[in-house]
Amino acid sequence: MLLQEQLERTIDEGAQACSTLFIANLGPNCTEYELKQVLSKYPGFNMLKIRAKGGMPVAFADFEYMVSLSSLSPGQQVEQATKVMTDLQSSLLPSSDRGGMHIEYI
Repeated sequence: MLLQEQLERTIDEGAQACSTLFIANLGPNCTEYELKQVLSKYPGFNMLKIRAKGGMPVAFADFEYMVSLSSLSPGQQVEQATKVMTDLQSSLLPSSDRGGMHIEYI
């Protein structure tokens, strides 16, 4: 039920729920490997892109429909992205020097 509440609250606040997450407030030494280690624990994790924004990295994580017996349907992609956002919001990475991650839908 918590996922549904998070999804409804996010939609009520004007953000459109989707399967791609924007991740900010990463430390300057955050690596793609470090973030992948955390995100790859979630089913449907597909891709991660890290970009430097004013010298500070930001990331985009995508949860994708996969054709296999353990695949996620399009609706489950959004639900899984919402679960990741709920689980990891404000969590600290080992390289973090500025507080927890800020995660939102793109």
